Amino acid sequence: MKKGILYAILASVLWAIVNPFIKQGLSYDFTPMNFAGLRFTVVGIILFAYTWHGGMWREIVRHKRLFGNLILVNMFLGYTAFYFGVDFVSGAVSSIVMGLTPLINVLLAHLLASDDRLNRYKVVSLLVSLAGLLLIVGTGSDGSPLDWRGIGGIVLLLASIVFQGYSAISVSEDKGKVDPIFLNAVQMFFGGLLIYGVGIATEGFAPFWAKPAGFYGSLGVLVFISVFAFSFWFMALRTEGTKVSDINMCRLINPVLGAVLSWIMLPGEYPHFSTVAGMAVIVSSLVIYFKGETLVGRWRLRHPHE
Repeated sequence: MKKGILYAILASVLWAIVNPFIKQGLSYDFTPMNFAGLRFTVVGIILFAYTWHGGMWREIVRHKRLFGNLILVNMFLGYTAFYFGVDFVSGAVSSIVMGLTPLINVLLAHLLASDDRLNRYKVVSLLVSLAGLLLIVGTGSDGSPLDWRGIGGIVLLLASIVFQGYSAISVSEDKGKVDPIFLNAVQMFFGGLLIYGVGIATEGFAPFWAKPAGFYGSLGVLVFISVFAFSFWFMALRTEGTKVSDINMCRLINPVLGAVLSWIMLPGEYPHFSTVAGMAVIVSSLVIYFKGETLVGRWRLRHPHE
C-alpha cells in the first residue's frame, strides 16, 4: 500500500469519529462556533509546542498564500459551515453526507489539479456515490422528510466539502515546501482564533468552565482527533506520487463508521432502510474507483466470448 494512501486511511478513520462527539459537545448548551473555535485553538497550542522553531514567522510570511488559504478557506469558511451543518441535521445523516467528500473533491481535482484526471471507472464511481446521496438526502435518521433546517444543514455540509477540497488541492500542489505538522499548527491556531472571535461576536461568549464531564470528554476526543488526523492528512497530501483524488476516496470510510457510532452513541438515532442503503451504495463506489478496471479485466478473461 502506498504510504500516502495509508496516511489518508488513518486520517479518515479518526475523522469518522468526529460527528457524534460534536453533537454530544453541542448538547451541553454550547454554540457551534464557540465550540469549534475553542477546539481548534487548543489543538494549535499543542502543535505549536511541538513544532516551534526559529524562523517560523519568516516561513509563514514566505508561504503566506498557502497559510492564508488554509486559515480563511479551509478553517474559517469550511468549519463554520461544517459545525452549523452538523448542528442542523442528525449525526448519522451528517456522517453520510460528509461521505460525499470524495465525489466533490475528485471533481475539483479534475478541474483544478495539474495531474489529476478522471477516467471512466472514476466517473462510474462518482455516479454511484451520487446515487447514495440521493437515497438519504430526503430523509432524517428516522426516515421522515427533512424540514428547511435539515435541508440547510445538508447544503452547509456540502459547502464545507467544497471549501476544504479546494484547500487540499493547494496543499498538494505545494508538496515539500512546509512541514505538514507545522502547517497544521498554524492553520489550527490562527483559524481557531478567528472562528472563536467571530463566534463570540455573533453567538455571544459561551463559558467553557464548570461544565459536566461529558463536555470535556467530547472536547478532549475532538482535540486528540484534530492533532493527529489533520497531520496525517497533510502527510498524505504531501507524499510524492499520490493524487488528491485517490487520497480523498479513502474518506468513504467516514460514512460507515460515523453513522454506526451515531446510532450507538446518540439517543433517538437509529438505522433506517434509506440511510443504510445510501451508506452501502456510497461505500461500494470505493471498490469501483480503485478496483473497477481490475475487476472488469478479470471478468473479460473468464468470459472472453461474451
